[in-house]
Amino acid sequence: MASHLVIAPMTGRIIEILVTAGEPIEEGHLLVVIESMKMENEVFSEVAGTVSEVRVEEDQNVSEEEVIFVISD
Repeated sequence: MASHLVIAPMTGRIIEILVTAGEPIEEGHLLVVIESMKMENEVFSEVAGTVSEVRVEEDQNVSEEEVIFVISD
C-alpha cells in the first residue's frame, strides 16, 4: 500500500478541514483551507485514495512543507 503525503504549501492557520480519516476521496478533492497573509488558500488532493491520517486541527498554525494529511491508495 503506497502513501501520498500532503504538505502545507505555505505557512498559515488552518481555518477549515473538509475531510476525515477513513474518508475515500478523488483527485482534486478539497482537503483544507489555510489562511495566510489574510487570504484563504484551498489545498486540493493530487491523488485519489483514502485519507489515512489527518495531522492538523482547525485553528492550528502550520509551517510551509509540514505534512498535514496522509492519503493511502
